[in-house]
Amino acid sequence: MGSMVSLLYEIKDYLYRKMGIVDIDQDLEKVITTYYKMVPAVGSGITKKKRGREVILSLTTIPDRITKTWITIESLLRQSCKPDKIILWLAEDEFRGMELPDAIKRQMQRGLTVRYCENLRSYKKFYGTMSENPEAFVVTADDDIIYPEKMLEVLLKTYQENPECVVCNRSHWMRKSHGKLLPYCRWIHWIDRKRGQSEPLYQNFLTSGGGTLFPVFLLDQRILQKDVFMQLAPLADDVWLNFICWISGVKVKNTVGALGNVIFIESSAQKGLLRENVGKSKNDIQIEAVLDYFHIDIDDYI
Repeated sequence: MGSMVSLLYEIKDYLYRKMGIVDIDQDLEKVITTYYKMVPAVGSGITKKKRGREVILSLTTIPDRITKTWITIESLLRQSCKPDKIILWLAEDEFRGMELPDAIKRQMQRGLTVRYCENLRSYKKFYGTMSENPEAFVVTADDDIIYPEKMLEVLLKTYQENPECVVCNRSHWMRKSHGKLLPYCRWIHWIDRKRGQSEPLYQNFLTSGGGTLFPVFLLDQRILQKDVFMQLAPLADDVWLNFICWISGVKVKNTVGALGNVIFIESSAQKGLLRENVGKSKNDIQIEAVLDYFHIDIDDYI
């Protein structure tokens, strides 16, 4: 398989860092989708080889985005390092009676698994997969990102070099003052950090949708307390996941390179959720709720 998307990632990252060029994702999406339609995906899919621990790619979507979800899934099917499974979780109450797009049906013949579940919002991305596969590596993905061909390969290699860490492609730098976290909007955003800057630290706030590898077998079982996370952080699965890492004694390692400068698929729904969380400070409210619940002292970690 080729590495065209990986090349476009490098180009996008270069244009931003050297020339300040942004907002080219829509053009890149058109190029990539045309490529996917014209170039056969020879050798794509999931692996048939047995691993000591399974590597599972896990994501979810909503009805408003299902017609474009095939693009994300195609990028996952074309990974240079094949996963053991790719699971798409759909909420039963949202998709009841809805026929899946033909593109998704064809991808099911190439290794995609579609599962229906309780509606846990964005937590569907990992909840079912981690519940059923407690000894696996689960890699979370978002439905509005096109992933480069080497994404999974880089995550696994980085984990091998940094065992017992969660590995992500995008992380923010948490900042504190006088023993308390500063508001989310005052953290150092991933794009403003030095490229590749990241030793394994609790201070790295992973964004799971950018492609994040979780060694589930190392994580505190409270990660699956759905009644708790739906009450404390219903709109912020990343908040829950990050502080679960803390109480598990698992640090976060960011990959080196351009993988964090993701190529987004044109969509309005995800941007709306982001505006709601950040614009109304809901991230800070949910962060405080989770910290209080776990009785976390910030000074013990950062």
